[in-house]
Amino acid sequence: MGSAGTEPTWTRWDRREFLTAAGAVAGGVAVGTGVAKAASLLLSSIIVADTRFAASRAFAAGAARIAWIDGDVTVVYNELDLLWRREKVTVSGLTAYGAFFCLERLAMDRGLRVAFKREHRGAPVLISWAIASKPGAAA
Repeated sequence: MGSAGTEPTWTRWDRREFLTAAGAVAGGVAVGTGVAKAASLLLSSIIVADTRFAASRAFAAGAARIAWIDGDVTVVYNELDLLWRREKVTVSGLTAYGAFFCLERLAMDRGLRVAFKREHRGAPVLISWAIASKPGAAA
């Protein structure tokens, strides 16, 4: 973890903004699959959080399904690869760019897309993101 004063101060604001964006993702999914299916996808989504960052830990607080990483996304990558081959589960997170980049590439290979992405400048720079099915794609 960084020294005192290096963690971003936007945790609460960012989480609310992200949930708003998640609603937009659900709306996009709802167009292709129906509102009930979109709500089901959001409720079954997985949060990826990095234990190294307080903001990431706070972002995941209260989530039902959390995939914890400690900078190394390998275990989550392998699990998501198997999962996304079977079903197009929505995954979101607040991580460093490297973890996001790896999961973005995997998602593209499995027929998913980045539905939301925002860079948060600070020390450290973190990315909030959501990966979901392409609108109109079979879930």
